[in-house]
Amino acid sequence: MKLLRFITLNSWIILLPLASNAQVSRAYMLDEADTYFKSGRYWDAFFKYRECANLPEFEASSQITEQIKNSSHALYLTKKFKDYFALQRYAPAKENLLELVSLNPNDPNRGQIAHITLAQGAELQRLAMRQRTPAATADMLKRAMSFYYQAAKEGLMDESITAIKQCEASIKETKVPMEETTAPVMVETKQPSVSPQAASSSVASPSVATPRKPVEVTINPAPKGN
Repeated sequence: MKLLRFITLNSWIILLPLASNAQVSRAYMLDEADTYFKSGRYWDAFFKYRECANLPEFEASSQITEQIKNSSHALYLTKKFKDYFALQRYAPAKENLLELVSLNPNDPNRGQIAHITLAQGAELQRLAMRQRTPAATADMLKRAMSFYYQAAKEGLMDESITAIKQCEASIKETKVPMEETTAPVMVETKQPSVSPQAASSSVASPSVATPRKPVEVTINPAPKGN
């Protein structure tokens, strides 16, 4: 009888550390899933969270269920961002990236936001060269500047300031007052017919200035990964 009690007592002593180690191991699994998610490894995070969800202590955890959904959605957003990014369709690329960063502020692609904003401004600055009136040119340059100001807020201060100065100089060359640079972009108005006498007496309209070449924008390739 004493021998049986001794064996039972020792069995409990042996099993207690094993149970404790199992709990630590399961908690580590959840930490590992969180680490995968924060580092942008959404595929690994998705399956690790699902593995955690099958454990008894996590079955009722709404947080893990939510993270499974977030991992799946993050995979979708990452693919959409990279696809649009590769096509240089910066507006939808940025839209998907912003949503992705709202899910995971540590996403490795977050640094691309400011570069995309700068590229959007550069596109408008290039389009300003094609406008047919001084007002339209100046208006397009102002729109480009709004993106450059945003890029500066997002962290690309030096590049943005250089581009803003270029746009300001080009606007001055159009001789259009700043308060009048609200003409619709790329809108052509039909000019009324003018007699030769009236044309000779009229004041020549200002020519469209050639805006300075936009600042060179370097877009880093989207990081590879899940």
